[in-house]
Amino acid sequence: MAAPPDAAPDLPTIRLAVGLGDAEREQRLFPTLNDGHGFAIAARCLTGDELLEAVRRGQADAILVAGDLHRLSGDAGLALGESGVPIVVLAPVGAEARLAGLGAVLPLTAEPEAVRAALLAALAGTDLSVRDGDQERLEPEDELPLPAQVTAEAVSVLTIAGGHGSPGRTTVAINLAAALGAVDSTVLVDADMSSPAAVIQLDVDPTRNLYMLAHAEPETVRDWDRAIEQETQPLARGTRAVLLCGVPKPEMRRAISSAFFDRLVGELRARYRYVVLDTGPDVLGSDVGLHRRALGLADHSLLVTATDLPGLSRTRALLRFIRDDLGMDAERLALILNRYDHHHHHGRAEIEWALGIGTAAVIPYDYQRAQHAVAAQRPLVLERRGRAAHALLELAGRVHGGKIRLAPEPDRGDRRLRVRLARLARARPPRPRWPGRKGTPDGDQGRAAG
Repeated sequence: MAAPPDAAPDLPTIRLAVGLGDAEREQRLFPTLNDGHGFAIAARCLTGDELLEAVRRGQADAILVAGDLHRLSGDAGLALGESGVPIVVLAPVGAEARLAGLGAVLPLTAEPEAVRAALLAALAGTDLSVRDGDQERLEPEDELPLPAQVTAEAVSVLTIAGGHGSPGRTTVAINLAAALGAVDSTVLVDADMSSPAAVIQLDVDPTRNLYMLAHAEPETVRDWDRAIEQETQPLARGTRAVLLCGVPKPEMRRAISSAFFDRLVGELRARYRYVVLDTGPDVLGSDVGLHRRALGLADHSLLVTATDLPGLSRTRALLRFIRDDLGMDAERLALILNRYDHHHHHGRAEIEWALGIGTAAVIPYDYQRAQHAVAAQRPLVLERRGRAAHALLELAGRVHGGKIRLAPEPDRGDRRLRVRLARLARARPPRPRWPGRKGTPDGDQGRAAG
């Protein structure tokens, strides 16, 4: 049989390991990938483990796999991605970003000729990934996977969520709001009804809070202007960010109804470029009304997780609840790996694969500078130094759609001088107390004797 025009007759047949997991897919694709078209099916696999075993035995020059293949989302998928064998993945709708790190991505309904072209391109070292429907190139969404209908310019309300165990929701929310406030008007709302923490981390007035705003019962636009101005306070010096503290006591949270919270977010959206909602861990608990509303009202939600095994386990449960019970679109979610230490924690790609969600930012573990910021009761990004502050500024820049530069603090030189003088005072040795000198016991006795 004559080789097709686009196939080189002098090249050997390409051995293909296939794991489609569906007989109809095989019947649709195999005629185009059979011997005589440049390929030969060397292995037909039903699970990811079988596919990996065929690769390890050296039976495959390329891999064609469906994203929903059984047992592909565990260690087998990671090992396949690290094997170096060219891979083309047929991804279900909505799973393209999650599978982009494995190889070239095509939709499950891709035409046989498109699959064959993608395999040849993968063998040549190029990428012909396409999206379903319009056949656009699928660029790997490395940071903050915003959907097409939610561009950086359209993002106005951001919800910072996370599970139990103090993953760092409030820290991320404070620093993100402070960084965004350097370029545009921003308000941070402490919507944690169980244990608001923003007032503890910052040197602010706790009597100006969400409860007092609800107690004012604003109705008209003028009433809302007056109430918001009275209850908000500056978040960080030199920025346009303000803070609306949470309820000071748990029994006061009953005054914050879902209807009021919806109206509040709408009024803040009309007055500020960015509205950052810091929610608590009770998305899975009994008092979940406002936390669910915060997730539903957001243009985009960032899920903060600790990167140790208990933290990842809690985040997995939270993701399952958000996707299954709330029915939230996966494209409006992104992950933040907080306090990350590459010496002890799993890799970013491995975490994304296990949780099935893209990563917006990786915040390194920077204990010394974080504790210094907590002790000074100021956002970490104002320190301007340190890996964690740099990562948080980059995250804010991706949300804003441009690089963010913080203005220098007016009293930064004076503060440095005060700190230096304080250190010198602590390091100065005590002055000696000579016998007979005024103010010493010997001196007093000498004067009494005289």
